[in-house]
Amino acid sequence: MRGALLLRGVNVGGVTVRSADLRALLADAGLGDVATVLASGNAVVTAADAAAAARDAEAALEARYGRRIRVLGIAIDALAAIVADYPHPEDAGHTPYVVFELEPGVADGLAAIEPGEGESIATGDGVIHWSNPKGTTLTSPFAKALERTAKDRVTTRNLRTLRKVLAAA
Repeated sequence: MRGALLLRGVNVGGVTVRSADLRALLADAGLGDVATVLASGNAVVTAADAAAAARDAEAALEARYGRRIRVLGIAIDALAAIVADYPHPEDAGHTPYVVFELEPGVADGLAAIEPGEGESIATGDGVIHWSNPKGTTLTSPFAKALERTAKDRVTTRNLRTLRKVLAAA
């Protein structure tokens, strides 16, 4: 089955993981048909199970970089459903995101956060669909609460990036 691997905290002030290195590392970890998407820690692989692929990727990344890099593994069909279910209007004034929990229950806690002016949040199965006014990704009330309460327990992707991941599958 095809699965997506979404790395948390790479190439954005954390560890730099080049796409070619990530492809080689994942292939060496036994994952098949590895394709990387953009330079932001996204890969598509063939594996028996997406969660097991994520564990294998985490172990290989830690061995290579000397620190834990959290990885979300998700089946392509499940990712496609999350993208298709994005409930907010997409327009030029907002940035569409999906916040994926890396630990069970985190999304439920985030759903209780009151969004700021112009922001919208909605829950899905282990995700938060978030729309925020352009230019406020780090400064909006939800963004600040996300940083404060769940920083290392989630990974966030722009909806457009997720569509590119799906296209690479």
